[in-house]
Amino acid sequence: MDAVLKKSFLSCLLLSFIVSGCATAAISGAQAVYTRQSIKESMNDHYATLAAYRKIYLDTDKFKNTNVSVVTFNNTVLLAGQVENDTQKNEIEELVRKSSGLEKIHNLITIAAPTTSLVRMSDTWITAKIKAKLVANNDLDPSQIKVFTENGTVYLMGIVPPDQANIAIDIARTTAGVEDVVKVFEYIRITQA
Repeated sequence: MDAVLKKSFLSCLLLSFIVSGCATAAISGAQAVYTRQSIKESMNDHYATLAAYRKIYLDTDKFKNTNVSVVTFNNTVLLAGQVENDTQKNEIEELVRKSSGLEKIHNLITIAAPTTSLVRMSDTWITAKIKAKLVANNDLDPSQIKVFTENGTVYLMGIVPPDQANIAIDIARTTAGVEDVVKVFEYIRITQA
């Protein structure tokens, strides 16, 4: 890749993180006080994601015929998308492990042809609809749930109580266009001493 293309790619990627950060910042005052993910943790997640994309798509041309998405939330990495073979799938996971320094990696990449732009736009629309429904729901904290859609499959990440996870799963399953829902949650259990 030439230098201009690399700069454009990184600029677009950074802009998308800033916009998603603004969406996260647009939560109610009560949620802002209760947010469990600090700004430092959020920045670490963004850095890990950027470092992974750089290793996969800028430092080598080895994966140019792939479509891999890297999603990081609460120091947990989700890899989704399509690659040509198992070797690429495993190499990408190892690159991400080394570049991010994170050990919790969920490699859900499939061996298939990359999705089309139309499918990716549909995935973005599905994600937006689910996020809007989560924000509108008073029974959960939407800032603690990361939503990502790849080829009609919705991935839900976060550290939440089981009841909130179930609400988010229900919302995702009943959203038009969703083919499957994958939970990548860690659960908080509150008990009395």
